Amino acid sequence: MGESEQVSPISDGEEIEAYRITAPMEIGAVLRTLAQRGTFITIYLNEGRELILSRILDVDIKGKTFVFDVGGNAESNQILLNSARSLVLAVPDGVKIQFAVGIVRNCQHEGGPALSTVFPADLIKLQRREYYRLPTPLARPYRCQLLFANGTREWLNVHDVSLGGIGAWVPNELKALIERGNVYNEISFDFGPAGIMKLNFEVRSLRQLEQRPGHFAWMMGCQFVNLPRQIEANIQRLMSQLEAERKALTG
Repeated sequence: MGESEQVSPISDGEEIEAYRITAPMEIGAVLRTLAQRGTFITIYLNEGRELILSRILDVDIKGKTFVFDVGGNAESNQILLNSARSLVLAVPDGVKIQFAVGIVRNCQHEGGPALSTVFPADLIKLQRREYYRLPTPLARPYRCQLLFANGTREWLNVHDVSLGGIGAWVPNELKALIERGNVYNEISFDFGPAGIMKLNFEVRSLRQLEQRPGHFAWMMGCQFVNLPRQIEANIQRLMSQLEAERKALTG
């Protein structure tokens, strides 16, 4: 399972021209970043009726090609190999990256089976403010307190935050109590230096992510509902502080 699961491709009606990248060097840089971070990519087949979850393994900017991992289903891999065009989507930190690939071929990478194809003609990197998510500090995680249907009241660690919503980790024993579409009102969020905020949100997704190699956990994706302007300003300040701290650490 991966971070791009259950995330829809960019719809035809969205204004995306401002986010389209056509320079091969820039496309290669985006693909290389996905490879370096180990970001999951979702490859849509049969007009979206099937998908393959993969990761980019290597990028050759000079040769304008890249290599990615085979999927877990042999039949789906064969469909991909027989397809003239497939859609690829990745969502690192909530930024939608989408592009189409043409003919895909079998290859070898570091002694194992892999797939390769040429760079796409263009690539969409949709980084609108409401989509841009920032990971929260691991050493001092932000939290939100939920009252579940069985009467359990639990603090959940917040994984990331944006102006549109948050992602939060859900313990395995409580996963069955979370459903897409659930709405929670007046939930207490402890945002560390930004203080306590009361927020309403709707659960939009529940998916399994790899926290670290071989260890998976449940991630609840939530969208804020009726976010007051003052609270939005407070979250924006919090995100600016998080971004400044991240840049200071990474240089």
